[in-house]
Amino acid sequence: MFLAEGPRVVADLLRTNIRVHQALYTKAASADPAVASAVEALRSAEVSVEQVSGAELAEFAGTVTPQGLLAVAEIPSWSLADVRTPRLAVLDAVQDPGNVGTLIRAAEALGAGGVALLPGTADAWNPKTVRAATGSSFRLPVFETTVSALVDWCRDQGAALLASDANGEPARRDLAPSGVALVLGNEGAGVSAEVLDAATGVVGVPLLAGTDSLNVAIAGAILMDRMFGG
Repeated sequence: MFLAEGPRVVADLLRTNIRVHQALYTKAASADPAVASAVEALRSAEVSVEQVSGAELAEFAGTVTPQGLLAVAEIPSWSLADVRTPRLAVLDAVQDPGNVGTLIRAAEALGAGGVALLPGTADAWNPKTVRAATGSSFRLPVFETTVSALVDWCRDQGAALLASDANGEPARRDLAPSGVALVLGNEGAGVSAEVLDAATGVVGVPLLAGTDSLNVAIAGAILMDRMFGG
């Protein structure tokens, strides 16, 4: 199970086939038209909805200042078999939930067929990750996998396995392969040695001299735009 918070995220959740088990809201929050609309939609979908006090909601919410509505839903059972196109974003031990959620959101927007999480990556269904993904994780296949399974998928799809690194070859849309698994590494250590050994290439974003490295979410979005948008 995972927790979805706020009227926008809950509304996005209801537009998918993911099963929602229960929802809680506060009377004060129901004065917000967005919350009231989401509560009505939950009831129309025959979800158990309960009004609780602000203190009670805060006990379950993952935020310091809850938006007055939360829902509990089943985590989708996705895998590499569900990837829709041969363009896959891969997160290798990306540890910050906010970065993971932002990368999932960018992956959907920039044409990825799915997001694969290698060991050490933050939980895709952590409340902070779900909030940062803003609904993308409800629509785009997001799942855990291993390097060996990833290598097999690339072979079967005829896709290149590309690691990202600040010193890699400059990523270019005109040279982007039709099939690619783009691996984005840990915030401090980068892509693991296991991935680098298996990769068919290394790509990066050229930076001006004297500048530091980019945040993984920013670098990942740029790389996905160049590698998936060609």
